[in-house]
Amino acid sequence: MIIHLDLDCFFASCERLLDPSLAGKPIAVGGRGDPFIFAPTSRRNIDVTLENSGAFVPTLFYDAQAGFDDYFVEGGRVRGIVITSSYEARAFGVKTGMTIREALRLCPRMIVRPPNHLFYHDRSHTLKQWLQKRIPVLEQYSVDEFFGDVGGWIPDRKVEAFCHTLRREIESTFGLPITIGAAPSKWIAKLATGAAKPSAGNGVKVIFPETVDNFVNPLPIDAFPGIGRGFSKRLKAYKIETLGDLKAAKHLLYRWKKPGIQLYHRVNGDDNEPVVAGRDRRSIGISRTIDPVFDRNEIRRRLIILCRHLAHLVGKIDAHPHTIFLGIKYQFGQKSKRSVTERFTFSELTLRRRVLELFDTIDIYRSLAIVRLGISCGNFAVKPVTEGSLLTYAADLKAQKLWQQTAIVRKKYGIDTIRSAVEMI
Repeated sequence: MIIHLDLDCFFASCERLLDPSLAGKPIAVGGRGDPFIFAPTSRRNIDVTLENSGAFVPTLFYDAQAGFDDYFVEGGRVRGIVITSSYEARAFGVKTGMTIREALRLCPRMIVRPPNHLFYHDRSHTLKQWLQKRIPVLEQYSVDEFFGDVGGWIPDRKVEAFCHTLRREIESTFGLPITIGAAPSKWIAKLATGAAKPSAGNGVKVIFPETVDNFVNPLPIDAFPGIGRGFSKRLKAYKIETLGDLKAAKHLLYRWKKPGIQLYHRVNGDDNEPVVAGRDRRSIGISRTIDPVFDRNEIRRRLIILCRHLAHLVGKIDAHPHTIFLGIKYQFGQKSKRSVTERFTFSELTLRRRVLELFDTIDIYRSLAIVRLGISCGNFAVKPVTEGSLLTYAADLKAQKLWQQTAIVRKKYGIDTIRSAVEMI
């Protein structure tokens, strides 16, 4: 059997660890797209962490360490969206992704806290280490979700008791409420977790092989993890409303090639996808959504800042990337992206040069404002790259040594400790 563990209202629960007086009150943690990373003044409470892994685990965080007005109010307006909310707030209709202003209209008494991401990730990493001693194969899916394979270790008939014990131990040891689902496959286990949530169940839901169809078939397609808005709309156009309908439409899903075939077998519970304890990191990226910016010099300044943070991440894992990617999004939804692959001596300076060159190449809608920037490094070499242009190799090597020395200082005192002059303009 495979189990899926989902920490309930994780960020809100962590805030209650920091402030026990919040227990039982409607609370929410909000975010603002991290405008502070681009501030000309130094922010010592920006940091990166690679301790947690998973497809939905970011690496760069800003710990607000501020009050509501300092973080959420700008120009007399309340800015930001709800990242997560407690069940008390959800009872008023508060949802993730809702603007803070709308959420406060629904629940005026709700307490909204700025995020403390580094604390959340510290709790997640500590829990992960604890779980690794109790579950043979553990995979971190996100900062607040884990998969575990207990097959051959816990007999199927004892899985439910094991999950209840594990749940009680986590709540008593860490003070974090958690829900656990169990099933023969990963995605049915994740689906079971939804049925075990406090709003619907008692915290644990086990689906045995002989009960998979009875559990899955009546559920609406939107309940299944991985069926997004676009795929849902596509399925409903064929009158597929429930997961049972989807399972009966094998011929249709197979016509949609890999995405459709994968979804069909996940819903059927026979995908045989393993729980993977660790994956090699293939790329590292950083992206930010921003208020519309027309000034291209300001965009270049922000790209330089993103390069500084991304280079720090690359240095933390001692990676040697061959590929650099840049993507931009414009105010009306237009997008432009491109990557470059070459052998070069990596440093913050060489990364910056290539990103700015890419920007000059792909900025094809120069009359439009830009609302999102994203850069990433990938295609990592097994060992340090010594190839490159003979004309620039000596200078690149010098830049790399300087970057490595600044990384030592930044690791001790913060990423903003050493910055380029252009960043502070």
